[in-house]
Amino acid sequence: MSPPTLGVDCHIVLSHPNVDAGTRYGFLSPEDGSPREEGVQVNRQVISESTDFTDPNWHTQLWIRFDVICSDYIRAPNGALHPRTRAQDYAKLMEFLLQTSGITLETPIGAYTNLGALGFSADERHQPKHSIIKCELNNVGYYFPPVDPSLILNSVWDGGLTWDTSFWR
Repeated sequence: MSPPTLGVDCHIVLSHPNVDAGTRYGFLSPEDGSPREEGVQVNRQVISESTDFTDPNWHTQLWIRFDVICSDYIRAPNGALHPRTRAQDYAKLMEFLLQTSGITLETPIGAYTNLGALGFSADERHQPKHSIIKCELNNVGYYFPPVDPSLILNSVWDGGLTWDTSFWR
């Protein structure tokens, strides 16, 4: 199967080194008019009692929410029949939700790195013909804004980018 492409065959992409050796996996989101339709919702909270950004107690907490739909007969954004089954997508999503750090989430705005399924991580609705899983991931450690996913994919030791033009965290 070819790598997932946002907006073509999926709405979000997840990856983690311990899930299929880091292979990117594309998921579909329900087209239901919700704030997270075909994408994500990001909530930020700055945690600090100081206005000094060098204060080691200052940090940003993220809550990134997205919905995944699993169904045997669903169309991708490009109109093609989604190639995986409801059970396959659900099982793969559960593998990601077992990870407490190191998850990368690719979204229409960019990729969020070093996320984890911490605390509340999913609200599942299982219907006769589909399942909708409302997911939540949190940042682990320092917050970094989303970055172009292609920059992350090219930032490997044997890739074409140099230390100065690569994305390292």
